[in-house]
This record gives sequence, C-alpha cells and structure tokens, in this order.
Amino acid sequence: MKNQWRISPQRQPPKAMIRISGYVLLLLLLIMPLSSQARELSSQQSSNNEAVGLLAFKISSVQSDPKNLLANWSPNSATPCSWSGISCSVNSHVTTLNLTNAGLIGTLNLYNLTGALPYLKHLYLQGNSFSASDLSASSCVLESLDLSSNNISDPLPRKSFFESCNHLSYVNLSHNSIPGGSLRFGPSLLQLDLSRNTISDSTWLAYSLSTCQNLNLLNFSDNKLSGKLAVTPLSCNSLSILDLSHNLFSGEIPPSFVADSPSLKYLDLSHNNFSASFSSLDFGHCSNLTWLSLSQNRLSGIGFPLSLRNCVLLQTLNLSRNELQFKIPGALLGSLTNLRQLSLAHNLFYGDIPLELGQTCGTLQELDLSANKLTGGLPLTFTSCSSMQSLNLGNNLLSGDFLTTVVSNLQSLIYLYVPFNNITGTVPLSLANCTQLQVLDLSSNGFMGDVPSKLCSSSNPTALQKLLLADNYLSGKVPSELGSCKNLRSIDLSFNNLIGPIPLEVWTLPNLLDLVMWANNLTGEIPEGICVNGGNLETLILNNNLITGSIPQSIGNCTNMIWVSLSSNRLTGEIPAGIGNLVNLAVLQMGNNSLTGKIPPEIGNCRSLIWLDLNSNNLSGPLPPELADQAGLVVPGIVSGKEFAFVRNEGGTSCRGAGGLVEFQGIRAGRLENLPMVHSCPTTRIYSGMTVYTFITNGSMIFLDLAYNSLSGTIPQNFGSMSYLQVLNLGHNKLSGNIPDSFGGLKAIGVLDLSHNDLQGFLPGSLGTLSFLSDLDVSNNNLTGPIPSGGQLTTFPQSRYENNSGLCGVPLLPCSSGGHPQSFTTRGKKQSVEEGVVIGITFFVLCLFGLTLALYRVKRYQRKEEQREKYIDSLPTSGSSSWKLSGVPEPLSINIATFEKPLRKLTFAHLLEATNGFSADSLIGSGGFGEVYKAQLKDGCVVAIKKLIHVTGQGDREFMAEMETIGKIKHRNLVPLLGYCKIGEERLLVYEYMEWGSLESLYREKRSHGILDPELMTQKSGEAELYQYLRIAFECLDDRPFRRPTMIQVMAMFKELQVDSESDILDGFSLKDASIDEFREKESSS
Repeated sequence: MKNQWRISPQRQPPKAMIRISGYVLLLLLLIMPLSSQARELSSQQSSNNEAVGLLAFKISSVQSDPKNLLANWSPNSATPCSWSGISCSVNSHVTTLNLTNAGLIGTLNLYNLTGALPYLKHLYLQGNSFSASDLSASSCVLESLDLSSNNISDPLPRKSFFESCNHLSYVNLSHNSIPGGSLRFGPSLLQLDLSRNTISDSTWLAYSLSTCQNLNLLNFSDNKLSGKLAVTPLSCNSLSILDLSHNLFSGEIPPSFVADSPSLKYLDLSHNNFSASFSSLDFGHCSNLTWLSLSQNRLSGIGFPLSLRNCVLLQTLNLSRNELQFKIPGALLGSLTNLRQLSLAHNLFYGDIPLELGQTCGTLQELDLSANKLTGGLPLTFTSCSSMQSLNLGNNLLSGDFLTTVVSNLQSLIYLYVPFNNITGTVPLSLANCTQLQVLDLSSNGFMGDVPSKLCSSSNPTALQKLLLADNYLSGKVPSELGSCKNLRSIDLSFNNLIGPIPLEVWTLPNLLDLVMWANNLTGEIPEGICVNGGNLETLILNNNLITGSIPQSIGNCTNMIWVSLSSNRLTGEIPAGIGNLVNLAVLQMGNNSLTGKIPPEIGNCRSLIWLDLNSNNLSGPLPPELADQAGLVVPGIVSGKEFAFVRNEGGTSCRGAGGLVEFQGIRAGRLENLPMVHSCPTTRIYSGMTVYTFITNGSMIFLDLAYNSLSGTIPQNFGSMSYLQVLNLGHNKLSGNIPDSFGGLKAIGVLDLSHNDLQGFLPGSLGTLSFLSDLDVSNNNLTGPIPSGGQLTTFPQSRYENNSGLCGVPLLPCSSGGHPQSFTTRGKKQSVEEGVVIGITFFVLCLFGLTLALYRVKRYQRKEEQREKYIDSLPTSGSSSWKLSGVPEPLSINIATFEKPLRKLTFAHLLEATNGFSADSLIGSGGFGEVYKAQLKDGCVVAIKKLIHVTGQGDREFMAEMETIGKIKHRNLVPLLGYCKIGEERLLVYEYMEWGSLESLYREKRSHGILDPELMTQKSGEAELYQYLRIAFECLDDRPFRRPTMIQVMAMFKELQVDSESDILDGFSLKDASIDEFREKESSS
C-alpha cells in the first residue's frame, strides 16, 4: 500500500485573538520609548541634584574666589559637566572636581560635598586656603583625594573619610597644619602623604608601618614626630617610598630597619637627631634600594656597614652632616657601580681621597666631599668620570695640581666648587676645556698671578655664568677678555691685589648681575651707561678701592639693584637723584668718599632700603625728612641669606662712623682682620653671618649713618617713626634745634650718636624708654637741663655728655633747684677756729665709732660666710657644673634686680643654697635656653629659677637692658619675672613658681580642668581668644630651637592681640627688627 502524504488546510485564528495581539504589540511599541525617557529623566534628575550640591558648596564653603574661577557655576546651566573644574562620566555624573591652585578661601565640609556627589571619584583641592569644618564623609566612592597646601589645622575626626571611603587609593594632606587626631585606613590605600604638618603623635607612624597593608608610598616628613623609632616596616611588603625626614627622632635607628623592608626603593631619614654608630645598621639584601639619605643626623663611627655593598642598585647615597670619621671606605663605595649622587660632606673624614672611589665613574654625576679634613688631591682614577656634572671639594686641606691633571678632563662638568683649600700656583688655563662649566669657585686658596684671560674666547665659547676667585693673591689687571664670557652673571674678585680700571668690556656684559671686586687697588671710574649698555645689575660692591670720578647718572636705570657698596674710594660729585628709582635697593653704602651737595630726598622712594651709610663725605644742606617715608613699608626678604660681615666701631668719637657692612662670601675670617677698616678705630667688633629679617611686614630702615658731614638744619620729627632702626649716627655735623621728642619711638635703637653738633634744649624724657639703647653720645652740643633719670641714660659715662655747659644730673654734676649745675664757691665768712676744732673732734670720734662697728660686722659676716661655705661645699652638683664659693664677698654680692615687688636682698649664694646647689633633685624642667630649678627661700616663698645657657656676644649692658624691659611687662599669660642675677658668665632668672608645671607637660598630659581661665570658656569670644593664646604657646613648645619665638617676639604677639588692655602693660613695645645673626664676635685693638 502506498503511503500518501496529505497536507491538511491551516486552521484560521479567531478574530478576537488577532485583535488582542495587535493591542499588545502597540502597547510594547509605546512603552519602549517611555522607558528610555524615564532613564534619561532619572539621569537628568541626578545631574540636577549634583548641580544643586555643587552650588551649595560654592555658597557655603567658598567665601572668596579671587580668580573668578567659579563664575560659570550657574543654576541656569543645563548640566554642571561644562562648569570649570568639573569632569563627568558618559552618564553625566560628576566624577572629578579639580580646583587646583584656584586661590579659593573658605571652609570645607567634606561630608556634605561627598553626600551631594555620590559618583565623585577624584577630588583635587590643593593650593587653596580651605580650613576644615568636617573631614568625615558619607558613604563615598572616592579614589583620589588631594587637600594639600591648604589651611587645615583641626585634628582628623575619629570617623574621618579614611573609614567611610573604602575605595581610596591616593590621599595627600601635606602642607597643612594638622596636629594629629585619628588615623585608620583600609587595604585599598596605596599612597599617603602627610608631610609638612604639625603631627607629633608617634602612634600614627607606628600604626602606618605595622598595618601598612598595600601602601607603596608613606610620607611623614617635616612634622614634629619625636622619640625613638621603635617600629620597622616588617609587614610592609609593598612599601617602596618612605620619607621620615625633618622630624625630631632621636636615639639609634633600629639595626634591621632597612633589612626588614626589602621592597624599599626610596628611604629618607635625614634632618633628625639619630645617633649611634652607622656601622651598626644592617642593610640586608636591599636589592631594590636606589635612594638613601641619612644626612643631618648625628651618626658616628669609623666604618661603614659591610652589608651596604649589597645595595647594588643604589643610585643616591647622602650621608652628609653627620659625625662620621676616619678615612673614606673607597673599596666599599667603589663597589656601588650604579651610584649617581654621593655626598659625604660635613663629616670628620681625613686622609686622601681613595683611588677606589673612582670605580664609580661609570655612572657618577655628583660628588660632594666638602667640609672634611681631606688632604692631597683628586686621584687620577677620576679622569674617567665622563658623566660628572657637579664636583664639590670645598673646605678641605687639598693641594696639588689635580685641577690640571684631573678636573680639566671632565668634559661634562657644570659645577666646580673648590673654595677654602690650600691650592697654590696660577689658575689653570686648561679649565677652559670644560666647555659646559657654569660655576667656577676657587675662592680662598693661594692662587697667584693674573686673572686667567682665556677662560672664554670668541673661538672657544663657554657656558660660564659664575666666576668666583675672591680671597686669593691675584695681581695685575682685570682682563678685558672676560668680556667674551657673554653668559657671565656673577664675578667676584674681592680681596686680591688687582690694579687698574675695570674694563669697559666687563661693564657691558649683557647678562651681568653681580659685580663684586671690593678690597683691591682698582682705579678708574664707573662709566656712564651702566645698566643701559650692559646687564641690569643687582649687586655692585666695589668698596675699599681707589676708584675716582662721580657716580654715573645711569645708576638710576639699575632697577633690579639690591646692594650698592662704593664706600672708601675717592668718589666726588653729587649723589644722583635717580637712585630713588631703585625700589628694590636694600643696602646703599657710599661713606668715606668726597661726595658733595645735598642728600637727595628721592632716596626716600627706595621702599626696600634698610641700610644707608653716607658718613665721612662733604655733604651739606638739611636732613631730608623723606628718608623716613619708607618707615612701615619695608617688606622683608630682599637680602635674606646674604653672607656678610659687620665691622662695628666701638671707640666712641675717635672713630669715623658706626662701622661698615661688607659682603663676605668666600673669604676667610683671617683676611678680614688685616683690612685697614678693621684697624681704623681703637676698638672694633666683627659680626659675621647671614642677613635675617625678623619683622614680617611694615618694617623700616635699621641702619642710618650720616656722620662726619656738614649737614645743617634741624632733625626731622618723623625720624622717630623708624621703629626698627638700630643704629642712628648723626654726629659731627652742624645740626641745630632740639632733639625730637619723637625719638622715643625708636624702640629698637641700640646706637644713637648726636655728638659734635649745635643741638639745644633739653634731653627728651622719651629717651629713657629706649630699653635696647647700649651706646648714646650727645657730647659737644649746647644741651641744657637735667639728664632724665629713667632707663639707660644714667648708666653711660660722663664723656657721652661732656661739653654741654647746661647739662646736669647723673653722671654729671648734680642739678641745683633751678635745674642748672651747682657751682661750688668759697663761703664769704670763714669758720672760727673754735668751730673747726669742735667739728674736727666730733668727726674723729664718729670715725672711730664707725670703724669699730665696721670691724665687728666684718668679723660677724666672716663667721657667717664660713658656715655658709661649709654648707655649700657639702651640696651636690648637677651635670658638669661645680659650684665653689670663695670668701671674697665682691663677686657674690651682686643683688637680684627687682621690679614690682622687692625680693629682699638675695645673692647668688642664697640662690645656690635654695636650690641645694642646683642639684638634680631641684630640677623641674629644661629647654632650649637653660634649665629650671624649684627653689624655696628661707621665708618659705617658692620660686622658679632658670639658669640660662651661656650666650656669647651678649654684654652686661645688653643683658640688663633686656631684663629691665621684660621685668616691666605684666600680662596674665606671661609668668612674672621677679628678678635676675648675673655673676661672671652666669645668668639667672627668678620667676614666680607655677603650680601646674610647664605648659608642655600640660599639653602632653592633656590636663585643662582648673587651669584654663573659666572666663575664656564661658565668654562668647573666649574660644577664639583661647585659640590665639594656645597658638603662641605651641610655637614656644616647638622642639626645633630655630623655630621658637624669642620672649621679645612673644610679647609683641600678645600686644597684637590687644586683649585686656587695662591690665596688660605692653604699650610702646614692638618687635626688634631685622636682627643680624651673630656668628662670630671678635675684638681687636689697633
């Protein structure tokens, strides 16, 4: 049977079903675009919410927008994605907010900001002035957070963004003032930078190193971490960069610190107080370490750790400024064949530079062996240092011809420093082979012969920018060929024996900034056209030469000039008025010349001028009041860090001028002692160091010497407005009128010379308020009336007041009732013989009785002193001090100076007895200025006695003047100074004893109950006031002495607060300005 396939007809669907399917299809077609629109509306709504949050941030957190960066942040915008600093995702969500260096000022609330921007991943606010009101955060997705270089000064809260933002990988809070707080972070964090804050809590570092998890960068540099480094990065398997520099760590570095962190590539422990032996460190395998700095510590020892040779990848090794000694381990260092930078400067190494060190020449680029005691020269093995760019061998005892045989072959050399050595002979011409050389410093050696003329030539151009040959024995003329060194910026040929004029080719060098050739025998003139045909000079120092002619008018075009010194030459003519155009001019010295005419009033336009010396010329006319116009306008910083020496004349009227300021870079101190200006006065004192400003703003001139001229007229009243002036010498002129009463405003004045004039009237009583006045001379005038009894005025010798026929009072003859000196004339009537006999007998009897009483008291005193000596001899001594009292009463009878409340007549022996011989049991504290002892006097009164460390250079007068000033200050936040005592080199201060101990102990122990003023805690403004006081207090607690303010500065800061003016006597007190660091003090007699 045959199969048959049959196709049956298809069954038709009902019409109702067809109709329903059509409706469903139509509904789907309608829903699809609606869903897309809904998603778009949701995204738009989220974007609108983010815009609202950003606008709220602008309104509430940004108080100032000086660059107008947020101008396009407007509610009228369709989306915030086009706003400045905003980046968005493809879904129009804000993912990045970048306002770097916008200059914004305000208060940051991180909680509100992260809550308003739920998709924010990157927040960059560095380089603004935000403080922090809330550094917590809502649940966030932040991955990068940079708040560096702001004004955040609050501790981190317990629940900070670290705990809320679980995706954080990068956090930068550096360059703020964060004191500490709570630190906890998760495993996502890779880089943490907390440098340049005020963190002192060492538990932060301990936590970070013990639970660093995945950290690869950790930076705690420039904080206040102290104590021993007790933890090692043993658990930090990923840590490659660790910076703990510029802190206060002490003690030894844990021996296994480096060995326990094999992943480290960069380790910086510099600028701390680490001690112990360097050889005790174990570097382990250190297979990844490429950068290591242990500089500026107190590491010692005579060897290097042998494991250091395992650091085969090491590229930078800095061990400078420690106490390492013996010979440089050449074999060990020579094995580090990847070294690029090696610094062993400022240690105690001696002997020759090892030959093996030259094995590093394949890669070595920078070598610094300066400030040691190395001898010999640079070995020939260094001729292969083809990559050497910087070589510093200064301040050693090197000698020989290595400059010719070795250094001249270093074709890549850019910087060569070999000052302060014993190299002799002529300056090698072969140094011209170093065509890349930019700095050549051969100062303070024994070079002789001519200044090399072929360092540069048109056929052999070089990159030379600085030529420093000061303090040698070069002779001859300044070569005109130096004009071929078109890149020269600085030339210093000071302290040589050069003669002749300075060539015009040098004056017209196109890039010349510093021309320094003082203390030679140069002649000729300063050409017209300087700073027009050549470079725009910044420094022109040609003092102590034989230069003639006039000062060119074109000097007014040197608008970048900061230091002009033309003193002790043979200049004539007038001072150009164009000098008033030099707004950056800080030092102007033209003394000891033959200048004529008037002092240009335009000099008052020099808004940076702090030093003006025109003494010993032939200037005439009145004193321009415009010279004081810059008072209150001087901004510090123009000459900060300049190396100088100030030769102060202390021979009174036998000296011409108050002294001279000389540029002192690259010159041995011994050479200065032979300078004629040092011996121009019977007694001189030499100060050397770096120029330092101590006022922040609103400064004034600090030195003004116009003595030995023919100036006339009156002294301008506004000279008293120069509140930072330290030296004012107007002596030996023809000035008349009265001494201005406004001189009481010269609060910082130390030297005031008005002698040899025609001044009249009274000495102003306001001079008695000048507490820092150490040298006053008003002799040889026509002054009258009594010498005011206040302040320092009665402590000066008679010679400072002599030849004023109308002056009287201490130290001169006493005044009569009319205010004139008493005249002693013989009486008109003679005493009768009988009266004379009676008086004589009575006087004899009284003398006999007085002598008997005196002998009795002396005997009684001697017995008492013998008992005291026996007691004191039994007293213990503290530290290295040894107290022995002799029976000579004179040096021990110096009474304590008292102020408001007398302390009775206490001597040094009383204080020694009250402190039990300054024993350790009486010691209650120590600081940067001395130790403090608790003492109980015989009447039961308890005081605190500070025994100051020895301060060189401070004389008795300066010490007493400062104590008198501080003793007059009364402020509720300053411990009252009750008295002081000085004996020999010892200085003792007696303070009221504070029951609660030192402020530092209160701060460390976090105690405040019963100590803080309750009024400050309840008053509305008390919190701000308390903050200001604590800010000053914490500055005083800084463990780095150079950052602590002086007592004078503290009192000035209290004055600025202007709090409690009725009971706080700080009126009339101001910061002492622009002090000069006293590095060395020397007295010499001609």
